[in-house]
Amino acid sequence: MSRSVLIPEPTTRERSHLRKAGSELLEVMEMLQQQGRNVVTELQGKRPSMTQWQHYPDDDATDPVSGYRWYYHAHPEASSRGEHGHFHVFAAASTGRGYTHLLGLSMSASGLPLRAFTTNRWVTNEIYQPAARVLRLARRFVMRQPAQWALVHRWLAATMTLFRPQIAWLLHERDRRLAAAQIRRATVFEDRRTHVLSQCQLDLQAQFKWLDAAGPLKIRHGAIR
Repeated sequence: MSRSVLIPEPTTRERSHLRKAGSELLEVMEMLQQQGRNVVTELQGKRPSMTQWQHYPDDDATDPVSGYRWYYHAHPEASSRGEHGHFHVFAAASTGRGYTHLLGLSMSASGLPLRAFTTNRWVTNEIYQPAARVLRLARRFVMRQPAQWALVHRWLAATMTLFRPQIAWLLHERDRRLAAAQIRRATVFEDRRTHVLSQCQLDLQAQFKWLDAAGPLKIRHGAIR
């Protein structure tokens, strides 16, 4: 069931950062559009379609300097929600081994972000870290390698900054729901019945309107599943 929550109005400084990210995102989208592409078709390349479950790029995009990583794939059930597929974004874990999942970003076929979500630990075999730590990692996201995907790197960085308020809510909601679930199921981290821990809709147009107006933003979110 879909519910609503209010995202507080950003401070003047925060609003400036979000607007700058919005301008960067629009610039990247325009650059892709001039080449007849969007962020999804950029990954698809000359293939007629994407194979479900396959990672794009094939060996994931990993920056050995910054330690960040991402890949895109489509799930069989994605089309039922009007989604083409989604990104998974990671940061190298502080332990020096493995990765921490920052968030998932569901996409339309036209290259627009539709939904952000967090997953249970087993889904990506991540090194779980609390929301505050994951937020710091998300704020520092930067990738310059592989250079082939420079526009996708920029698109992800701008999108993650523009929707930072939603991502912050998403991660704290993840931790809150995990804490509640662990009371009933101590092994919830490995429970194959639980895939998504928190999720919320993303709307580019609504986000830009919010940044030009005053007051909180109402977003729709879904229950744990």
